[in-house]
Amino acid sequence: MEPHKSAAHFANSAGLPAGNSGLFPVTMWSMIQAARQEEEVLTGLERLARAYWRPLYVFARQRGSTHEAASDEVQGFFEHLLSSDMLKNVQRGEVRFRSFLLRCFTNWLHNQHHRDHAAKRGGGAVMMPLNEMDSKIDEPALIAGQSPDKAFDQGWARALVDHAMKRLEDELAQRERSEFLLELRQRTFASGTAGPDWEEMARRHGMTHGAVRKAATDLRRRFGILLRTEVRSIVSKDEEVDHELRYLVSLLSMAA
Repeated sequence: MEPHKSAAHFANSAGLPAGNSGLFPVTMWSMIQAARQEEEVLTGLERLARAYWRPLYVFARQRGSTHEAASDEVQGFFEHLLSSDMLKNVQRGEVRFRSFLLRCFTNWLHNQHHRDHAAKRGGGAVMMPLNEMDSKIDEPALIAGQSPDKAFDQGWARALVDHAMKRLEDELAQRERSEFLLELRQRTFASGTAGPDWEEMARRHGMTHGAVRKAATDLRRRFGILLRTEVRSIVSKDEEVDHELRYLVSLLSMAA
């Protein structure tokens, strides 16, 4: 029986081609950096910011903010981020979106504390998923002794994996035999030390053991592709993808 392997393992050994040139379309971060129209920049920033608010929340909590304060800080920051004053901070060079976002958030927190002014929920036009923030009051990612920067990066890695997994689930739900495929996804990426019982699953679905194992291998490979695509959307060049993936795997391995 195949031993259990984590999502980090699947990300690191999906058997994907080393050369990525031409594999991905123009990415969101690249589009923001190249945009000439203010509206294009704002639209792109909002899309990325909404997708990756959670690492900032973890960062704020790890710095010592309460759940309520961290929620207000993230909400206020995004209202500020999507104002025209932020456009001049969008780098045209090779900075990663992760680094850009954290630097902007840190600077904003510093300025807010100097002004002794806190953003209030619902005070602006940009509304972040506050219901999701409310569900994170006992955020398990908060680790005693861990630096806020490392907590942010681990939250970022987790968000990338979660987005890729959600895309995989959406794909599987649209395919034939979706019930089997979704169960297969759950078993393939399940946490724990024991591997999936492929024989039992094969019997229930009227398949051979080999066919189920092959389907699981295909599923891992597809997840690897989706994760690479997710990473590519927030770096500037194809050449950065492998480096980011290796860093992501190291972060998930430390958090395991």
